[in-house]
Amino acid sequence: MKPSLLLFDFDQVYRAQNFYRNEAFRWVRVDSAAGTRGYCDFPAQKLLRGRLKGLNGRALAFLGSGNYHYVSFFFAEKIRSDFALVLFDHHGDMQRPAFGGLLSCGSWLRYAAERLPRLRQMVLVGAGSPAAGRPPGRKDLAVFSARLVSGSENWYERLGESLRYPVYLSVDKDVFCEEEARTNWDQGILRMKQFERAFRIVARTQKIIGMDVCGEFPEIYGSPFEFQAASRINSRANRRLLELWKQIS
Repeated sequence: MKPSLLLFDFDQVYRAQNFYRNEAFRWVRVDSAAGTRGYCDFPAQKLLRGRLKGLNGRALAFLGSGNYHYVSFFFAEKIRSDFALVLFDHHGDMQRPAFGGLLSCGSWLRYAAERLPRLRQMVLVGAGSPAAGRPPGRKDLAVFSARLVSGSENWYERLGESLRYPVYLSVDKDVFCEEEARTNWDQGILRMKQFERAFRIVARTQKIIGMDVCGEFPEIYGSPFEFQAASRINSRANRRLLELWKQIS
């Protein structure tokens, strides 16, 4: 049986964490790949598709920092039935592509909406400014903004009621407040208990067919002390996310 836990080694952040210890997991070796940080150029796209070629099962993938959130697109394009993409993120990730239309961490959701006919529904949760981008065409979009999430108790049930297809779940930990996770981007206000409640409602409503997590704090963005402190917090958060996944695996 192939491990359903995947660790991408873009920035070596998981070497300083221990949430995956004693679990069956697989490293996805991409640490020497050029053209991958923030933007994913065309040779890097080919390389990543090659790395994922044999990974056709249901998996939880940890991607590294938010610079690599675009890897979600490569998982989504492998889905062969109609699905919803539920994104927990402090940013909308629907910017218009720059630099010749290259796939990027800020445009990957728009990129997916334009290219994936099986992606029928998108749900954004926790975005600080979700109106910064809108999906092209007639894609179904539901938005649960950071303001709504912080000021309402009925959004959980509304989230479940909004889902009409099996769900691919993508989580950027910058959606969480700094007590829950540490990233190299500006962060939101979500608490882990809120996410856990939302996750269970999603899982109760629709099958979760895959999940990825990004939003680590790479060593290059701070001092060794800051990196180690962030790694401890993020390892704890990742462990809680992994435990949720194991409940539905």
